[in-house]
Amino acid sequence: MNVDISLAEPVATRVWFDIRSSSLLVEIDGIVAGLDFRLIPEEDFESASPVIKFSLGCEGSVVICYHRDGSESWLPVDMWLPGGFTPPRNGLAQHRQMA
Repeated sequence: MNVDISLAEPVATRVWFDIRSSSLLVEIDGIVAGLDFRLIPEEDFESASPVIKFSLGCEGSVVICYHRDGSESWLPVDMWLPGGFTPPRNGLAQHRQMA
C-alpha cells in the first residue's frame, strides 16, 4: 500500500532532531518524515554558525533553525514531502554541526 502525504499546503505539527541518525524530523498529517540534516546544503542556511535548536513557524509551514550567532534559517516543510528534497550529488554537505 502507498501512502500519499503530498498535501496542497503541508503543515507540520512538530519538529525534532535525532542525534543518533542526524535526522531532522517533522510530523505532517500524522506521518513522520525525516531528512539527514548533514545533506542540506550550506547555501540553504543564513549562517555557517552551528544550529542550537529548531521550531515550527508560519503556522507549521516552515522549520526554523536557530543558529548560535542569533541568526535564523527557515526551511519549507514541503522539503519533507516525497520529491521535495534532492541531496547533493557529492554526498554529505561540508558544514554545520549541532552545538
